[in-house]
Amino acid sequence: MRIGEKLAATAAVIGTAVLGGVVAAAPATAAPMDAGIHLTAGHDVGVYGKDVYPVDSNKIAPNLLYPSRPGIPTDGIDADCYTSKGSAVNGHDNRWYHTVYLYYNHNGGKLQKYAWVYAPYVDNSAAANEYLIPDCQY
Repeated sequence: MRIGEKLAATAAVIGTAVLGGVVAAAPATAAPMDAGIHLTAGHDVGVYGKDVYPVDSNKIAPNLLYPSRPGIPTDGIDADCYTSKGSAVNGHDNRWYHTVYLYYNHNGGKLQKYAWVYAPYVDNSAAANEYLIPDCQY
């Protein structure tokens, strides 16, 4: 087989694979690698064992930090669902995210932790409002 025929055959195989769904692109809504949901609401966020009014006795991990100075990475979370059955805080809604990972980007740490964080303080409940994550149904 000559070089031109090899190139044509290779292109045909690649084209078939792409059309057949073998090659998939990331979805347009793919999150950054260091957090599914970045803190954007301007608050530090407590990490709690329950989706109830946040008190220190319910904390199960260090706070996630929203830096007050530019240039410091913002922390974030990976959440598998949200609930609207938690406590409302300071006049905000009652949505809480159930976390799978906590990203302490300010110091390079990552922690797998099943916990609750108050959605209005994370991202003003945007991930729940835009149905980017499902309702936990509990």
